[in-house]
Amino acid sequence: MSFLSSIRQTLFWSTDTIRGGAIKKHYNEIKLINENKQSTEAKILKGKYLVRLLNHAIKNTNFYSEAAKKADLSSFPVINKDIIRSNYESFQSKEFLNKKNIQVSTGGSTGTPFKLFHNKNKRNRHLADNIYFAENGGYQLGDKLYLIRAWHKTGTKYLIQSFKRNIRLYGVINYTDKDMAKLLLDMQTDKNNKSIVCFASMCDILVNYLDNSATEEQLNGLNIKSIITDGDALNVVTKDKMQYYFKTPTVARYGNMECGIMAQQSYSGGHEYQLNEASYYFEVLDLKEDKPVKPGEVGRIVVTDLFNYCVPLIRYDTGDLASYNVVNNVTVFERIEGRKVDLIYNTSGDILSPYMVVQKMSEYSELKQFQFAQKDKKEYIFRLNPWTSFNQEQELIADSKTYLGNDANVTIEYVEEVPLLSSGKRKQVINEMN
Repeated sequence: MSFLSSIRQTLFWSTDTIRGGAIKKHYNEIKLINENKQSTEAKILKGKYLVRLLNHAIKNTNFYSEAAKKADLSSFPVINKDIIRSNYESFQSKEFLNKKNIQVSTGGSTGTPFKLFHNKNKRNRHLADNIYFAENGGYQLGDKLYLIRAWHKTGTKYLIQSFKRNIRLYGVINYTDKDMAKLLLDMQTDKNNKSIVCFASMCDILVNYLDNSATEEQLNGLNIKSIITDGDALNVVTKDKMQYYFKTPTVARYGNMECGIMAQQSYSGGHEYQLNEASYYFEVLDLKEDKPVKPGEVGRIVVTDLFNYCVPLIRYDTGDLASYNVVNNVTVFERIEGRKVDLIYNTSGDILSPYMVVQKMSEYSELKQFQFAQKDKKEYIFRLNPWTSFNQEQELIADSKTYLGNDANVTIEYVEEVPLLSSGKRKQVINEMN
């Protein structure tokens, strides 16, 4: 850590101490629980926070006072964004109606706006989660961080905050060779040790550029300590190639705007996700029924946020899918499949994992971007943005029929750009059936 980075870290924790040390207390507790999940102390803390939240929700919100009569999680209904939107006022805690809360919002994968509020203690927990999982991803508070997005919030407030935290807000709207070359040059010119946080789809584009156009000189002197991806699923091939090119671990993070960081891969390696059991209670439920799935089966990620008292999210269906396993008595997500709305079906009507399509498409290095869409029960389309030309149309169609079905009607469309969602992400696999 550089001298200036050390000063930034010291100033942050000193300021927290002056204000009562709330963030440090959360940080220590997050570390204790997540690194000792089977300890008696961790179990007692998790149980205490869950019961406290359930009692608060029953007592202070109209929705839960009617939906659940006792502080037993199984008696609470599974909810989702649509239910919250339709009953928004009844989800708000009476205790926090006139307090200073923080609004968070997301466009969601479908672009439908969704907002709620966090109380101050939830925001402190969220910040402590960020610090802890950033450290687990190889980043130390105060180090230089490149936050790469298609767009950033503007204004003096955000610029000052970014400067204080040593964050460079790096915008990448287009993904041309020129843009990728500029990104590498800017990081090369910046002699600081640095970490990167970006959408996983950004890594796909960068790896594609490195495979096809980069020179060895462009990769010298980058001083990258760690790479953390969020927003969308990190392809296994992309993860391995990022580590090969940049000589540093690349870890995927799972979370959302309404909750926060819920899981992250290990800096030491592997593809499974370690769950943030310090701040959330997790369930993986059947795709159609509200019952648990077995290890290895794909199910809906249903989470209970233990610290948002302003708008309690209890048994909240995130819209994401995962398969889990138990390793040394600790639950991990083996793979996060993607959004529920992005599930696609083969011509027989069976659910097909988007992961299958993404893995297959990694074989076509001529493509700069792609999007696969299901238009109808047997109608599919590949939207392709190649680097120059693409001469494997028939091979791609034949390959896709091995998992879609021989009677699939597959077409190809060439586009100049796969469109961005309102969140700044790009979907590689999308279901457009009515």
